[in-house]
Amino acid sequence: MPNVFEGTPDARQSDQPIPVSRFRPQYRALSDEEKALHDAIKDKAAELEVLYAKLNPSRYHSLAITALEQSIMWIVKELTS
Repeated sequence: MPNVFEGTPDARQSDQPIPVSRFRPQYRALSDEEKALHDAIKDKAAELEVLYAKLNPSRYHSLAITALEQSIMWIVKELTS
């Protein structure tokens, strides 16, 4: 999966240390290694989503998808903090 962002950083991305904020109005610039890790995480999540889709839709299926989404959200938040 290629990086979605291809260009110069805008005001939301900074190379400077960013004060800790629960809602992070700005994000730090990621290194090439961090971008690769981000992409690998998202790729694995997409693989799981395809695997999950082989099961019949149900409440448990929906809960599993929600848990996967939440897991990826938290780990990406950790990576970008």
